[in-house]
Amino acid sequence: MSFKDDIAYLKSIRVFIGISVLIFAVTIVMGYFAAELNSDLATNMLKEFEILKWIAQLPSPLLMVVIFLKNLLSCVMSVLLGLGLGVVPLIVDTSNGFLLGVVLYNVLQKEGLLYFLAGVVPHGVIELPTVLMSIGIGFRLAYLIALTFFGEKANLGQEIRIAIHFLVRWVTPLLFLAAAIETFITPIIISVVK
Repeated sequence: MSFKDDIAYLKSIRVFIGISVLIFAVTIVMGYFAAELNSDLATNMLKEFEILKWIAQLPSPLLMVVIFLKNLLSCVMSVLLGLGLGVVPLIVDTSNGFLLGVVLYNVLQKEGLLYFLAGVVPHGVIELPTVLMSIGIGFRLAYLIALTFFGEKANLGQEIRIAIHFLVRWVTPLLFLAAAIETFITPIIISVVK
C-alpha cells in the first residue's frame, strides 16, 4: 500500500476513529469528575501505580523499550482483538481515558495545568493519535464481524491485512518515537516547568 492508499483507508474509517476519540474524551471527563467527587479514588488509583515505580528507575534506554512495548501491546490488542466484537478496544479506550482524567484532576490540584501539559503533550501528540487510530481500526474490524453475523459479506481477510500493515508501517515506528520522546525529552520539559 502506498502513502496515498493509507490516507484513503484512514479517511474511509474516520467514523470509527471518531468514535474512539469521542469515547476517550468522554471517559477523560468521567475520570476527572469521578476523582473530583471522590478524592480517595484518585489517591487509590495512583497508589496502585506506586507498585510500578521500579520501572521509572530503569536505565533510560530500557525504560524507553518498556514504554514502547507496553503501548505497542495495547495497540496490537486493540486492533487484532477488535475481532472479538470490539470489547478489547473499548476497554483500552475507556480505561486509558478514565485514568487520564483521574491523573488530570490529581495533577491540576497539586502542580497545575502547565505541569500536566508538559508531562503529556511532548509525547502525547504522537502517542494518543496513534493509539486512538489503532482503537478505531479495532472498532472497524468489530463492525465487519458484526456484519457477517447478520449475513452480510465483508472482506475480513483484506481488512486484517490492512490492519497488520498499519501496525507495522505506522503504529510501531510512531510509538517508538513517542517512547523516545517520553523517556528523553518529556522529563527535561517537566523539569523546566516545575
